[in-house]
Amino acid sequence: MNEAYQKDDAIDLFIDFRQFNLNLLRRDDVTPNVIQASDAIDRGRKDDHFDLDYTRQEDVRTVVETMMTARRKHCNRMHAYFKKFPSKEAALLKPHPNIEEEQWKELCNLFRVKHLCKQNKKNRSKLTMNHAAGLRSFQRTQVSMKNQESGEINPVKLYKKNYTNKDGVWTSEGARKIYFIYFNVFASEARDEIEAMRAAREKDLQEFVKKQAKMEATLRDHREEHRVEQEHARLEQEEHMKREQEHKSVEYEERMQKEQERLRAEISKSWRRKCPL
Repeated sequence: MNEAYQKDDAIDLFIDFRQFNLNLLRRDDVTPNVIQASDAIDRGRKDDHFDLDYTRQEDVRTVVETMMTARRKHCNRMHAYFKKFPSKEAALLKPHPNIEEEQWKELCNLFRVKHLCKQNKKNRSKLTMNHAAGLRSFQRTQVSMKNQESGEINPVKLYKKNYTNKDGVWTSEGARKIYFIYFNVFASEARDEIEAMRAAREKDLQEFVKKQAKMEATLRDHREEHRVEQEHARLEQEEHMKREQEHKSVEYEERMQKEQERLRAEISKSWRRKCPL
């Protein structure tokens, strides 16, 4: 039997494991886009029938994630079956009934890679504290905690998310101590950053005040120059009007004097006619 029936929450999928590529699958093979699409699935809705539209990225990503989950579970079942045998040779003599012999050989070779098992054992022995994320990868947790507006991730909150359970209890005392050390460092850096921002803002404000004072002084100078120019123009206009009035007054007096002389001459001439000598 080379097929398996995978039931995963809202998705029932009939999978042929003969189509699987048995290469190593790492957690970082799962891209953030797949993770985001997975988180967007409403796990509470279960339909008896649905059609997948493979032109929609959401449907494709959902199927890809389901296939990856099914493959991981399949490999876990195969490894649990493999560990029942004392050696690789004994396991090869009795393949799992749900897998072809050639694929079983590849899995046995994968499970018995000496240097990988040794390195994994060595790495696990160095762990002083265990995370509480379970099968959820660090990348998936990182994407879920990303700020939607700024796109930034708070490293302190990310650390706490990975090392506390759903009730907020730390996985170990060491993890809790490291968190508070990290929190103090992060808080100190945040305070320094805030102080630097405040100093920069204060400096910008002082420069703005200086520029504003300079602009106001320049504006006052321009207003004073304009007032002086207007006063000078007014004085010139008054002087011009005064000279013009004086000139008209002189002309008027000259005309009056000439008129008086003309009248005297006419009167004198008239008297001479009336009273000749």
